[in-house]
Amino acid sequence: MSSAAERPAAWRAAAGLWRRTGVRQMLLQTLVVAAAFVIAGVLAQASIARLSEAGIRRQVLGEAGSMVEEWRQHGAAHLPHTIRKRSRLWRGFEYGLARPDGRLVEGDPDIVVAAAGWREATAGGRTILAYTQRLPDGSWLSVGQDESVQRRQASAVASALWACGGAGVLIALGVSALLYRRTWLRVDRLAQTAALVSAGDLKVRAPQRRAAKADDIDDLARDFNGMLDRIERLIAQVRQVTSDVAHDLRTPLTRVRHRLERLETAAADHPALAESVRQIDADIAETLRTFDALLHLADIESASTPPGMADLADVAARVTDAYRPDIEESGRSVEARFTSAKVFGDADLLAQLVANLLENAMRHTPTGTRIRVVVEADAGTARLSVVDDGPGVPEHLRAAALAPLVRLEPSRNTPGSGLGLSIVAAVATRHRAQLTLGDAAPGLAVTATFPAAA
Repeated sequence: MSSAAERPAAWRAAAGLWRRTGVRQMLLQTLVVAAAFVIAGVLAQASIARLSEAGIRRQVLGEAGSMVEEWRQHGAAHLPHTIRKRSRLWRGFEYGLARPDGRLVEGDPDIVVAAAGWREATAGGRTILAYTQRLPDGSWLSVGQDESVQRRQASAVASALWACGGAGVLIALGVSALLYRRTWLRVDRLAQTAALVSAGDLKVRAPQRRAAKADDIDDLARDFNGMLDRIERLIAQVRQVTSDVAHDLRTPLTRVRHRLERLETAAADHPALAESVRQIDADIAETLRTFDALLHLADIESASTPPGMADLADVAARVTDAYRPDIEESGRSVEARFTSAKVFGDADLLAQLVANLLENAMRHTPTGTRIRVVVEADAGTARLSVVDDGPGVPEHLRAAALAPLVRLEPSRNTPGSGLGLSIVAAVATRHRAQLTLGDAAPGLAVTATFPAAA
């Protein structure tokens, strides 16, 4: 018997199998085969029983006719002798002869009745199907046959049918499993490809067989790959346009900043004018930072993750220590708890992820907020969490917070490009990590769950 700890895992495995369409179809086909065998077995058993009883009735009527012929040829006095003789030879029949008043003359008293017709009688634990008829002199002649032999034969035939049915069900189940197994594997590979695409990897493609062996699953894979090709081209075009726009605008804006610097120097004797120039310069600097962030985001999304390995705890500790003075100077506090967690990826990109989360926490929380940075590892995963006890993000806005250039503040007066969490999401996607925004009650909890390196 499985332990309590093992049972839930078995149930989860069974539930996982039941979710497979192929498994349900296989079981449905097996049930149909089993139902067909059951119906066939019941009908066959009923037919055998009916034919067996009809055969007994024919034999009994034939034997009764033979006894009547003996009575006619040799008289009533000879009939008891015939019954004794045939009973000794045991031709498979039971006999009974009674006077007109029903008193037994010869034979088995259990089958003798003073009434014509068929009936079932029990004698010595056996069930006998007997036929009684009245002779011309008024006496009663009963002839019967034991049904147990035929019933045993019918039962043996029925058992053979059920055994064949069970074997047929097992064969159908095995053949279905063999036929569907390859289909399940192909569908699984297609589902795995879709999961990788959903995680942000647009380079993967669904496997396809040669055109000579192609079927509907290959057609689906071909159409799926065609869709991915088109999506990848469109996204590449959007990224290229974004990158080109950012590059093209940075140069003239940089020249404008240089001119503003000269103008600010020239306007030193005019404080109001100098202040206006400084404000314009600050706005242009913020715009340039936004362009830089857009270019950085495009680089992250288009690059492949290096096959290196990094300790997430070391990266988070280094970045947290670097930001600690700024966090504390801003009137906030930071706490850290790190457990070594090795992951595959780029340490610089991971550092960018931690830095953006800390900057996001500082930018969107009030003075006095406590920020916690936690790295832990368990069950083949590594988790990085940055949690604050600030105002948090409403649940219906959390998905939007990860989109590029989205600002949750309606007035958009808070400094920032709206790309901080987008870069975090891009880095997480590049490292096959799952990024979630949750409620810290109060505050926001941002957690990135990475597959741990072996």
